Amino acid sequence: MSRRAIHVVLALSVVLMVTGIILKVTGDGGADTAGTVAVSLASVGSIVASIGSSSRAARRNAGPDR
Repeated sequence: MSRRAIHVVLALSVVLMVTGIILKVTGDGGADTAGTVAVSLASVGSIVASIGSSSRAARRNAGPDR
């Protein structure tokens, strides 16, 4: 993943996490479920960004040693 893509995924994850927390705190039945889904999506986004970041670092360090 490019650095820009990683930043975009992390930014969207933060927005989803905040939205999910607000929905869970202020909402009732349906809003609470939507909040849970938003927090779950944010967690998946964070995992994807960390995998992309670590694979980028691994590729950068995979060059031949001198």
